[in-house]
Amino acid sequence: MKGPFSSLTLKLPSRFELNDGETVSLKNEDLVKERTFCLRVSPKHVDDLASSLFRVGFKKPSLSFRMGEKYSLSKVLIFPWELHMRIYNNGCIFSHIEVQRKYIQHLLGYVLPSLEESFSIISKFQDVEINYELDKKLRKVLEYSVFKLNAPRFLLPWQPFFMLSAFLVGFNLTKRKIFKH
Repeated sequence: MKGPFSSLTLKLPSRFELNDGETVSLKNEDLVKERTFCLRVSPKHVDDLASSLFRVGFKKPSLSFRMGEKYSLSKVLIFPWELHMRIYNNGCIFSHIEVQRKYIQHLLGYVLPSLEESFSIISKFQDVEINYELDKKLRKVLEYSVFKLNAPRFLLPWQPFFMLSAFLVGFNLTKRKIFKH
């Protein structure tokens, strides 16, 4: 499928004040790591949050690598982008925006952490805070860095390639059996 597809602009806190008064400044290479920030809800509300997210269209993603999370949920935001959240028992939520999983480009690095998008969705259902390094609560954002997530020029659905590969493997196995006799 040929584009143009929508690019996304995301902003992440690059300079902020923590609850203890410390001011932290981060470089862009640290900001784009998904685990730099964690959204946190009360651990006792993790199941309720997941139920609420299912009700607004989040689904369990297919072909997702488990990373110890209790829930892995995703939802298409705007074609071809989806928001993927990993929700842990301790109430920590890591999230990122990426190309939808049904396209091969999903595996090619079109991904950025998501804070504002996830925060705005989660805060409709639960009290949520933004933490730095898992347990240091942000008091105030002083400065943001802006990132553009460029869309691929074209999208290749992986299912037709998978089906074609399975057919060719099956065909070759059958062909070998026929010519052995």
